[in-house]
Amino acid sequence: MKKKYRKLKRHSIRLDRVAILGLVFLMPLFLMISVMLMLTKNNEKTDNNIKNCYSIVEINFINKNLEKQEGFIKKKQSLCLKFYASLGQKLIFFSQNKVIFETPNKHQRILQGTSHENLSETGIYSIILSTAKDVEDYQIVLKLEEQKLSEQPKIRIIDESTYTEDSISKGVQLSYNVITPPPLKPNDKLQKIVDDVVHLVATKGLPTDKFSVSLIDLKSSECCAYAQYSDQEPRFPASITKLFWMVYLYGEYQANLLPEGTVSYKKLAKMIQDSNNESASFIVDTITQTKSGDKLYGNDIDKWIQKRLTMNSFFEKAGYYPINISQKLFPTSYQKNDAPAGRDLQIRGNDESNPIRNYLTTYNVARLLLEIEQEKSISPQYSRSMKLLLKRSLHPSHWKNKEFNAIEGFLGEALPENAYFASKMGWNFNTRNDAAVIGSPDDKHKYILVIFGDDSSFYKDKKLFPEISRLVYEHMTKENNF
Repeated sequence: MKKKYRKLKRHSIRLDRVAILGLVFLMPLFLMISVMLMLTKNNEKTDNNIKNCYSIVEINFINKNLEKQEGFIKKKQSLCLKFYASLGQKLIFFSQNKVIFETPNKHQRILQGTSHENLSETGIYSIILSTAKDVEDYQIVLKLEEQKLSEQPKIRIIDESTYTEDSISKGVQLSYNVITPPPLKPNDKLQKIVDDVVHLVATKGLPTDKFSVSLIDLKSSECCAYAQYSDQEPRFPASITKLFWMVYLYGEYQANLLPEGTVSYKKLAKMIQDSNNESASFIVDTITQTKSGDKLYGNDIDKWIQKRLTMNSFFEKAGYYPINISQKLFPTSYQKNDAPAGRDLQIRGNDESNPIRNYLTTYNVARLLLEIEQEKSISPQYSRSMKLLLKRSLHPSHWKNKEFNAIEGFLGEALPENAYFASKMGWNFNTRNDAAVIGSPDDKHKYILVIFGDDSSFYKDKKLFPEISRLVYEHMTKENNF
């Protein structure tokens, strides 16, 4: 009996060990399954309103512009109205009941009363109505209309026939060294961030047809992940043009067409860091061998214009198109508060109702910043010089009390003061633009963000760019986001 007892005891010990070992190995699996179930539940909650629709009504705005829905709804019997709309349209909405308004990309918010929604996405929109009461009356009125486009005329593009052999030959002699555009890779997660930015602009009632964004992740495993909105649309860049003038100057130094130091560092810094138009005017005169003045005639004005157009040819040969950086920015003299006159009017096409202006795309600005950041622009040495000129301190003591600064009302204002920030902004009373390389203090995250808002409403809204920048920064610095 003792032997039997011992055998049973040893056998039971072995079973205990097996059970313990089983628990050790299976516990992570149980935990993983639990987490997955929790995530599934959360996802189910997110989509719950749509899935549990007791009644789905599809609205067609094609044949009639006004849609009215009314009746009563019972507890646990959600009503879902669905309709197709395009980016740029406006939804006029009225309901005394609280409803959930959901965009094609699943953005949700509560609407009640009268609301005007500028739609920033194309696809199926939903309006979801539910009640905690046993029975509730409802009335919903919807109207879909086209957004009124900005009154500014479409930007005039320089006709290729305007260029002569003079500008083209110098463009060949002096051309930008990075011939092949970077192999940017569209990225869904980055695109979601850009979609959120456009959604924010639309909810503020600003014209998305006058808005462009380019976003490049510099820390992506294969450089570079990329997303955009309307980033091939030429827009007036204001002082962001000075970024290209700086690169052109260094290009002339590299090609020994100008002795290095022809433009003093002080003047270059005033153009880039202070966005000073007087310094910029001097630099444009120097690098193109032109000068502002009275009208010119015949061959003289043609030669003068071609010298200015060489700055375009310099970049166009490398695939920077469409681009026009041939015109000075005014006032060039803040004391005189001057405006384009004489030959500076002639290069604008002599039509001040719709002049030829400088224009760039956010894609081309983002590309140039990328090539500077990667130290490919002109040369590694000159790229490093450019990065130093563009770098800015975000500490409030360095910008708070400056009348004109590159931080307040732009992308740097809402960032941590110890973040890396290199930028060139541009604005006038009809435009707000910014282009920046932004990095987290721990250097784990770094990206390029370029935004153009080519309408007076963007100039007036001094909170928008900081809000956009904070939104992008929070998404980009999330751990394991990409």
